[in-house]
Amino acid sequence: MQKLRQYIFDYLRCKEPERLVRFPHMDKPIKLMVIYESDLLERNDEIKAIRQDLLKRQIDVTMWGYAPKKEISSPILLQSRVIGLTDFNWLGKLKSEVKDELRAVHYDLLIDLTTNPVLPLRYLALYTDADFKVGLNLGEGLHDMLISMPVVAPAEGETDEEPHVDVTRLYHEIMKYLTTIKSND
Repeated sequence: MQKLRQYIFDYLRCKEPERLVRFPHMDKPIKLMVIYESDLLERNDEIKAIRQDLLKRQIDVTMWGYAPKKEISSPILLQSRVIGLTDFNWLGKLKSEVKDELRAVHYDLLIDLTTNPVLPLRYLALYTDADFKVGLNLGEGLHDMLISMPVVAPAEGETDEEPHVDVTRLYHEIMKYLTTIKSND
């Protein structure tokens, strides 16, 4: 079933119209979408800290996360949302009402803090209407700028944790490049 879902995603990705890619001017007001992997308890402490940093920078930010469970306990807010399994059909496709809600707003920038190739988050990256998309290099070609990061090994004595990419460090790397690079637009 997973291969069928991936095949459908690849097919839909090829059907998407070409976008006009524009690098964001970080010194001007921008509208930003951040997508991320939510923890199962939906606490997302790292994401909350990232949101606070973006708000300090006076950036208009919307954040969508994904938790692989049916019941989502986080309230649906105007600029923050966690979606779950019930927001996708049995083929793994994003339901049309969620897709329409996602596409209803145009963003200057999408920051994808996804650290694993999670198919539901790929749909969020695909269907977000953004001029410029940046994220971790997961070999999928959904973004205009890819960031490569080393995998962090678990701390000594922690056997239940797998190697991973640190989300906060990924965010800071992305912001470093976005604020350093100047656009010719």
